[in-house]
Amino acid sequence: MLYDIPTPILVIALLAGMIATVEGGIRIGRRYGQKAWSQAKDIHTALTAASLALMGLMLAFTFSLSASRYEVRKTVVVSESAAIQAVHNTLDFLAPEPRAQGLQLLHYYTGRRIAYIKVGYDRPSEAQAVEQSRAFYAELWRLASASDNYAATEPQLRAAQYAELTGALLNLNRLAREREAARDRTVPQPVIGLLFALAIGAGAVLSYMAGATGHPDRLPTYAVLILVCLIIYVIIDFDRPHRGLMRFDAAPLEKVFSG
Repeated sequence: MLYDIPTPILVIALLAGMIATVEGGIRIGRRYGQKAWSQAKDIHTALTAASLALMGLMLAFTFSLSASRYEVRKTVVVSESAAIQAVHNTLDFLAPEPRAQGLQLLHYYTGRRIAYIKVGYDRPSEAQAVEQSRAFYAELWRLASASDNYAATEPQLRAAQYAELTGALLNLNRLAREREAARDRTVPQPVIGLLFALAIGAGAVLSYMAGATGHPDRLPTYAVLILVCLIIYVIIDFDRPHRGLMRFDAAPLEKVFSG
């Protein structure tokens, strides 16, 4: 799977493929394209522009996909921290001893959710952090669902507090599941593969035209290719926020944890 290959290796392999394509395209253009260029200059120029435009469109489309997924992951972290704070506040409805137990469990739960951010690309550690957080959540739910644990003695008030605390816990569980799903939601691999193919194809067309014109200036061609590779690196890095340079900030959860 492409997702299991480190980003630098992917981009370096792409750059190597593009370099080989450029060198081959220049040679083929020199040998076979000069006559065709002189006879159909306008058509060849239009085809080159079209291939570059198609690559640019694919870059923009893929960048939008990866950036939107990254933003969703960040938003869910903030939402989860707010949900944890809401549970913290509604634990005040419990009697002193259950409340102390609940606060301790919530503290442990938050610590595991922070660990889920910081483990990086380590599937066993990710699974362990999720499993432990769910265990702490189950204990929290057990406390909240026992009506005897509430401080209020008036039945209607106790029922209202029960509904508010369990509702906050249900919302917390929903956001936790959304965050876990968002972490695994990446740009489809066929889209990344198509992006690579278009990048190499556009490089081939550009280098062929450079050879066909009889003036194969490699510097601008390689400058364009390097810029394309940098953009693709950013796209893949956005899609792997717990692996590359773009890491999530755990500050929203850490603020709740320290509080």
